[in-house]
Amino acid sequence: ADHEVQRRHNVELVKMQEESSLRKEQARRATEEQMQAQQLQTEKEKAEIERETIRVKAMAEAEARAHEAKLTEGQNRRLLVERINGEREKWIAALNTTFGHIE
Repeated sequence: ADHEVQRRHNVELVKMQEESSLRKEQARRATEEQMQAQQLQTEKEKAEIERETIRVKAMAEAEARAHEAKLTEGQNRRLLVERINGEREKWIAALNTTFGHIE
């Protein structure tokens, strides 16, 4: 009788140990899955930030090129006007020199 009680006690103890081990394994898997999900979410957010950074950088570069082109256009126009005015002054001076004695 004592032997049977001890045997049942051992069977119950083994069963409890197996259940405990199973619960621990399930908890470990759940924790691992949660960590993987968090890592995946972090990677998605990082990729989104990188895409947004690239988009903003491209827009800023395009705006800078447009601004530079506008400045260059304005500068070229100014240089052309200065050159035309210089040429005009030169021709007026030449005409005045040439025809100055007529007055």
